[in-house]
Parts: sequence; structure tokens; C-alpha cells
Amino acid sequence: MSRRRGVALLAGALTCGWMAVTACRPRQAPPPSVDQPVVVSSSGTMPIVLFFVAEDGRLQRESREVPELPPSPAARVRLVLDELLAGSHTGLASPVPWAVTVQTVFVDRAGTAFVDFSAPPQPSVAGTSAELAFVYAVVNSVVANGGGVSRVQLLFGGKEVTTFGNVDLSRPLPPGLDIVVP
Repeated sequence: MSRRRGVALLAGALTCGWMAVTACRPRQAPPPSVDQPVVVSSSGTMPIVLFFVAEDGRLQRESREVPELPPSPAARVRLVLDELLAGSHTGLASPVPWAVTVQTVFVDRAGTAFVDFSAPPQPSVAGTSAELAFVYAVVNSVVANGGGVSRVQLLFGGKEVTTFGNVDLSRPLPPGLDIVVP
């Protein structure tokens, strides 16, 4: 057998072996997501999922129908936040402990939504549970319905803050499903 033919057979055998090992390897499940499939109903509305506070202090999903979602990610995020701030339709508690307004919404190309709320009164929110509920009700609701948004950076009064009470806001936050009722 010529040297070239031997090298070619060895390369082919290694490639086939690698493909067999790769095909047999168990695939990792995708990380948990708050995304829900978007389905337009026959009435021309679309479902969204919002997160409100349940009796035990954890977040609970609430679905509702809204008019067609805007194509712009920033406009979609603003609509979701307006619905969240309007309150629950099923009697769940609001995660927002003060009269807040959304001042600005921006979504960058990396899928990070920057949401600027009016500044909270001082002292703002009492307790870590309430702080977590507010932050993750916003983050989870935005990511679940934001059309490509994967993280949320919260700002208050036009300023970046490093913490909201005991919650670290120094970086954009991914969804927090560990405080959501299964």
C-alpha cells in the first residue's frame, strides 16, 4: 500500500470514528426558558405571559391576550411593561411597590433590553423578597415576550444603579426562574 493511500485511509477512519462518537453522545437539554410560543388567535390578539406575586411570595405566570405585538423589540417591551404595571387580571399581587412609570426602553443588537423606570421613593422597597419580586417580574415578563430579548438592565431615574436594595443590578440580568411557581 502506498504511503498516500495509507494516510487517506487513516484520515477517513478517524473522521468516521469521530462522527460515530459525536452522533452517539447524549445531547444536552436547552436551558429552561420563559419564552412561550407566539400564536395569533382568531380574534387578532396574541397571548403574552406576565409574572405577578403569588400568595407565597413567589412569582406566578399570568397569561392574557393583547392586540398584535409591535414588531419593534423596544415597542414590544414597552407594551409588556404597560400590561405588567396595569396589574393582574386574576387577583395576583402587583410586584410594583410604588407608583412607577417607564421612562425609556432601548433594546441593543445583543438582545439586552435597557429599561429606565422613574426613581423609587426613599426608602424604596422593604425586604429582599419584595426586591426580588419586582426585579424578576420585570425581567421574566420582558424576556418571555420581548421577541429576541435575553437579558434586562434596569435603570432608575435615568441612572445606572449597582443594587436595588439587596439585588445586584450591576449587569444585565437573565430570567430568574428559581422564584417562579412551577
